[in-house]
Amino acid sequence: MPDPSPSALAKILSSVADRMLADFKASGLAKHRGSKGTVREAQLLNTFLRKYLPRTVVAEHSGEVIATNGEISGQCDILIMDPNTPPFWDEDDYRIVPVECLYGVIEVKSFLDREELRSACEKIARLKSFPKTAYHYERPGRTRWAYGRSWAHVPTIGIIFAYDGASIESLAEVLSDISKTQPAELRVDSIWVLNRGFINWTSPRNGNIDASPDPEAGLVAFEATPQEMLMPLVAHLNNHFVTAWMPALKITDYMPNDTWGRVVRAWPSLGGIPDGLTSGSN
Repeated sequence: MPDPSPSALAKILSSVADRMLADFKASGLAKHRGSKGTVREAQLLNTFLRKYLPRTVVAEHSGEVIATNGEISGQCDILIMDPNTPPFWDEDDYRIVPVECLYGVIEVKSFLDREELRSACEKIARLKSFPKTAYHYERPGRTRWAYGRSWAHVPTIGIIFAYDGASIESLAEVLSDISKTQPAELRVDSIWVLNRGFINWTSPRNGNIDASPDPEAGLVAFEATPQEMLMPLVAHLNNHFVTAWMPALKITDYMPNDTWGRVVRAWPSLGGIPDGLTSGSN
């Protein structure tokens, strides 16, 4: 029996893959390594992510993430955020954002080898460990099930995308070794190598592919052409982000000890004098 013809979406994504490969080769003309990386991150963002990510999120190129405990990430390649995110700094295509508004991060590599993978896993695990606490929680509030437990917010997703790399099987072996020492919520959620294939987690209950790993999850590595790979990547991104939501940001948690100025005079309200002030305050 002949194979069914590809869907319209598959045909479109095949053309997108062709363009991404052409752009990847063209960007190789840049002499400076940093310039190549910046160009390829922008290519992924503009050619693919901004077209196929759900409109529940926004993707931005380059930035840092800050948490209420004072932690600040290194530079992140691509940030996937809530559309209502108030950047603490946003200028010249670089931003600093609160981790509470961050849904996911994508590390972009030109060539992903075993050492690059270890470095990216370490970077993503650190960012995933940032506490998300500065929220106005509703009672009762929404929850999300991920990494084997319930969350009162969307935990940070960590994805690695590369244009080329080592064999997909060898990369999966490295990810498996690293993940054995990590709690599920700090693991990389998936790896995508345009010229090689992709790596996903599988459910310990039924063996089906899961968007994120349970504590006892398995791994599966797929060899795929660029034209084949983009379809499951669209599905993966949709599974993570189409239902993304966040409680309202409590921005005052980022300024607990900051001085707001000095009271020079206060007028009592009808409800009485504010605590800490006297009727004689000037």
